[in-house]
Amino acid sequence: MKILYILLTSWLMITVSFGQSVSPDVIATSGDYFQNANVSLSWTMGELITETFSNGNIALTQGFQQPLSITIHGIDLDVLVYLEGPYNETDMNTDLTGLNDFPTTQPYNLSPWNYTGTENASPIPPDVVDWVLVELRDAVSPETATTSVAQQAAFLLKDGSVVGMDGSSVLQFPAASFDYDIYVVVWHRNHLGVMSNSGAIGSGGVYSYNFSTGAGQAYGGADGHKDLGAVYGMFAGDGNANDIVEITDKTVWANLAGQSGYYAGDYNLDAQNNNQDKNDKWYPNINEESQVPE
Repeated sequence: MKILYILLTSWLMITVSFGQSVSPDVIATSGDYFQNANVSLSWTMGELITETFSNGNIALTQGFQQPLSITIHGIDLDVLVYLEGPYNETDMNTDLTGLNDFPTTQPYNLSPWNYTGTENASPIPPDVVDWVLVELRDAVSPETATTSVAQQAAFLLKDGSVVGMDGSSVLQFPAASFDYDIYVVVWHRNHLGVMSNSGAIGSGGVYSYNFSTGAGQAYGGADGHKDLGAVYGMFAGDGNANDIVEITDKTVWANLAGQSGYYAGDYNLDAQNNNQDKNDKWYPNINEESQVPE
């Protein structure tokens, strides 16, 4: 019998025992973090070769007699959310992706997010409104959901769908598992962040959350989630991303007023820093604050 140890992360380990049976025994241990992960594994008898195993992030090459393929991911996440700025009473406008400076690599590597992920896409898929940053929190109740377990940059489509880099797939968090409920946080570079008011619902291996159906879908209710008419969405106007719409956000807009480009002061995301951003989006939202717990 041969035993292969595959160390996927600092806290996730799979031990695979090889024998002559059609399906090998699989033992997965790492404590609570791995209890709910989804694992698929298959292998075929063959000559001694070199194979590469990957969990989507970390690859390991190992020679062995029975070639093995293994796929691991923690959860799939299907999220629906709207931004006030580009919302047009039907869906959201996609003007930003026509800019030459629309980023092909995630833009949340700056303060206050300091996210180090390498998500990128070129060309940008159809129907993309902008980048968002999705965060998962593990807690027994929303008020205690203060610690991030996983993050991922994603595309927001005009129909509110949050998708991966291919422009269509739900988000996959390769090594995320939870002891309690999964609370979903969505950040945007110039809108107030929102967090789900309850845990995401799992079905068929996919967890789902729809922020758009009411104020109560976001933690803090109407204090943190705006009525846009047919849907609810994230408040526009937080140009410096400090979780409150205030006078300094007018300064962010004013510094580039009259210019076109991918700028934080473009609160309606039409690729122009103009009076509509200030008058229609920033001014009505003065003193609104994000209700995402810290």
